[in-house]
Amino acid sequence: MEIDAKLLKKLEELKKQLEGISGQKIDASPEQLIPLFFRVSLLSSEDGVIMSRSFIFPGKSCSQASALPANLFDVSSRSSTGANGKAVFLLSDFICSTINSFAEPVNVVVTPNATTPCYATMTHVLVPNPNVPGAFNDLQITVFTFKPNGTAAPNVSFDWRCRLLSIQIIL
Repeated sequence: MEIDAKLLKKLEELKKQLEGISGQKIDASPEQLIPLFFRVSLLSSEDGVIMSRSFIFPGKSCSQASALPANLFDVSSRSSTGANGKAVFLLSDFICSTINSFAEPVNVVVTPNATTPCYATMTHVLVPNPNVPGAFNDLQITVFTFKPNGTAAPNVSFDWRCRLLSIQIIL
């Protein structure tokens, strides 16, 4: 879509107003602001094979995820670090499901979108479910961006992808 200078200025003002109302930075292009709703993330879910090892017995055990009942979640989106070169977010902010149970193994990949050289690292931690001991209902992801000299790289946009085990909750 072609956006003229007049519309672009209006959309930039709209973005500032929406950020003021929501109290958070909105990471959206002018084209994404036009319909007031924009795509944030993609999620796919599929059956898989879970391979486990025992602390006591040698060897490995394999089972279909669909038999547990569990499946593999694959979520991807885009975000950006703040002025301190850091972003912290929850997986639940990017999926429609509100009742979750997640487990290791978790794999997160972060790719910076930058015209100047920078690096991105990340950590993740499963968030305990306060209502179910030993269960985890969310995943917290923390992303750090750095310049080649090792100092924090502020306001870097990045793509991320997370794949993890989702245990189906049967009510």
